Amino acid sequence: MSGQRGFALLELIVAALIATLLAVWGAGTIAHRLADARAQAVAVWMLAVRDGVRAYILRHGGDMAQALDSDALATHGYHDWQKPTLAEMKAQGLLSQGFPEYGAGALPVAIQLLPGPGCPGAGCVVQALVHSARPMLHKPSGRVDEQLIAQWLLAAGGAGGVVSRREPAKVVGAAFGFPNPPVAGAPALPVGTIAMAVTAEQLAGAAFLRVRDDRNPDFQGSASVREDIDAGQSVSAGQYLYIESRHDILSPCQQEGAIATGNRRGLVVCQQGAWRSAGFHGGGFSTNNLYGCQAANGSSTANPVTGGCSCPVGYAMVSISDSGDNAAPWGRTRGFLCLG
Repeated sequence: MSGQRGFALLELIVAALIATLLAVWGAGTIAHRLADARAQAVAVWMLAVRDGVRAYILRHGGDMAQALDSDALATHGYHDWQKPTLAEMKAQGLLSQGFPEYGAGALPVAIQLLPGPGCPGAGCVVQALVHSARPMLHKPSGRVDEQLIAQWLLAAGGAGGVVSRREPAKVVGAAFGFPNPPVAGAPALPVGTIAMAVTAEQLAGAAFLRVRDDRNPDFQGSASVREDIDAGQSVSAGQYLYIESRHDILSPCQQEGAIATGNRRGLVVCQQGAWRSAGFHGGGFSTNNLYGCQAANGSSTANPVTGGCSCPVGYAMVSISDSGDNAAPWGRTRGFLCLG
């Protein structure tokens, strides 16, 4: 009888241990998904702010180029034109009235306009930096949350940048770079600050021909073109660009640099004879010690940019997740992000 009671107690201990392990694993999975959702929400929110700042520069670029004082746009509703607030931008219709003042996790944002060396004057170029007003920190430890930042960079689709521990004197993204501090004499942005930018390259097509443009008053309405449009330089659309051509990622293409809509989501670009995702410049992938470059259910976990479990040339492989030593049939899965 005592042997049976001992065996039953052992069964209870094993059951309790299994239940504890499942609870811990489940909590970790939920936490990872919540962090990923937060990163995506912040990326979408900051992209909207960046677009609003671009519209702000396009609307008032002429006044900015000649501005001598911080209150140069006071008559337009801006106390300091180099540091517009979200409330001011909403009041001027550059953001919707209900646009949130804070991102996911109560993240505040700051906007800094950056006049170039030719300002004020005819050759003035004004750029802008949209950055978090505090670094992305891991709440329990108070340290920079490297994994959350990596998830945010991936969600930003190449538009994001960061003040990294490796280069604290710079604010660097895939398509922009500014010194830190961005304004001479101002405090440096702390490591872990995330940012997006409105650059000179993005504003290069601002001098386009507009309907009822006083430079060409005869151009009074819409234009419909039956064949191709070949521009010697940039083509800029003030509102929307519709692309009807659709292709699968990694399917063959002919015109290098052509852009189309992906059949699943996002845009695709013709590179090296194949359609590749335009939203993930370096991409990411995961590997499994039992199944290689695929999940237990047989689905591929390859990098959509390279077509395999690898990073493009010039990109560093950064580990962002690890499921641990899981036994069959799941195996151990490790996730990687390709950063340039």
